[in-house]
Amino acid sequence: MSASGKTSQAAATKTVDAALPDWNAFSPARLWRDWIVKSEAQWSDTVSQLLKDERTGEALNRQISEMQLMHRQFSELSQASLAAANLPSRTDLEALDERMGRLEDGLAHLAAAVSQLAQAIAASASNAGTPKAVGKAKPRRDRRPPAP
Repeated sequence: MSASGKTSQAAATKTVDAALPDWNAFSPARLWRDWIVKSEAQWSDTVSQLLKDERTGEALNRQISEMQLMHRQFSELSQASLAAANLPSRTDLEALDERMGRLEDGLAHLAAAVSQLAQAIAASASNAGTPKAVGKAKPRRDRRPPAP
């Protein structure tokens, strides 16, 4: 194909593309996203204007304080109820979890110390020239079974 043929084909493609509508503009996902963005902006503006009012701020502060008080009272009541039923509360379980964690850490330290001690014994045994295995002592055979 000649250069002029390629140019005329490209020009024809551009005119066809210009005549077609932009189908992405009608995409449900795009329409939904645009609606969400506009809705978010409207809510943000409305809430900002509402919070600028001092009376609204005071009312919200009172409500939050009351909700905190109710939460504290409910927690105390539920802990008392659990204690009366002889059941552990959340704080009891958290304290137990922390205690178990400390015990596990201590046990890990002891296991590491025992392992290091076993390696030191094995190293000293190999340096002494005795091929004894660590931890595998043979039972003593100094007793005879009772006579029948």
